[in-house]
Amino acid sequence: MKCVVQIVLVVVASAFSVTALSASFDDGSRYAFSGSNGEKRVVAFDLREQEVAGHIALDARPDQVLASDSLDALIVSHRAARRLTLVDLADVKLGKVDYALEMSPDYISLSPLGDSVAIYETKNNHLEVHNVKRRAVLLSADNVNMNSEFTFSPDGSSLYWPDNKTGSMHSIDLWSNREMLKLAEPGEELSALSRSADGLLGFVSGTSTDEVFVINLSDFSLLASIKVPPAPDRPWGTADGRFMFVAGRSSNTVSAIATDNLRLQYSVRLEDRPLSIHSGWLDTVAAITTESGNVIFIDVESGKVLEQYQLNQRPLEAIVTSDSKTLA
Repeated sequence: MKCVVQIVLVVVASAFSVTALSASFDDGSRYAFSGSNGEKRVVAFDLREQEVAGHIALDARPDQVLASDSLDALIVSHRAARRLTLVDLADVKLGKVDYALEMSPDYISLSPLGDSVAIYETKNNHLEVHNVKRRAVLLSADNVNMNSEFTFSPDGSSLYWPDNKTGSMHSIDLWSNREMLKLAEPGEELSALSRSADGLLGFVSGTSTDEVFVINLSDFSLLASIKVPPAPDRPWGTADGRFMFVAGRSSNTVSAIATDNLRLQYSVRLEDRPLSIHSGWLDTVAAITTESGNVIFIDVESGKVLEQYQLNQRPLEAIVTSDSKTLA
């Protein structure tokens, strides 16, 4: 069986010169964006032509880059400058707007609706949610001890995060209502929460206890605990919601949990440590990137290894395009 997903690997050397962009740039299945480390620009990749398309010049070094389909815009954070830059991808001149903040955007996360951004400042444990289109602060919260990543609810009204200091998962909604769910002992590592496709369930890996916790998000209660191979990382869900994949950090495994019965479906042993798992939108094939630079394709239903490729370098991040045809 041949995999339908093609791999695109784009290498940008620090001395490589690319052309500044001046074109409409809002085709999500064609283009990808990345901050250029140490330089004041965002690099744009044309995944169809498999080449660097150019760069978007900025007046400050980018830290995180988010792409919003609903806004047809990039949202770029600048920690030192305490602001965001909004880049209009539908504008042929790629117009830019500054969005000033009263906090340092150490971490930002985009709402599923695409119009709001969660912003976290580590020093002060402060969280804000901004509707960037209306320039309105929807939520401001202190004493948010976040050690991983935030996860939005499907409608963008709630946020979830782990706190290893207390061994708990926390939630807060836009009306400042908070909840806490104790899952582990203080100091034990919890992953970020990954929600099911329908938004009803949350899956959290207990890295120290080798289990995946299933949370009923409607009442924020513990629904199940599923034993998995040692040191599980954050779960990764398929777009159709049938499976949650879990990479075993120290066991070199990838496991699949069926979401209909909350049981371990299978575990696949790999030659080296899996870093990320991507199934795309067609859900028949999952791509696994590993620490040594392998990309391994497995059949989602059975876990059978289909093909394997060597990138010759350790991948940092990967993404499957919305048409499921390309892994970049």
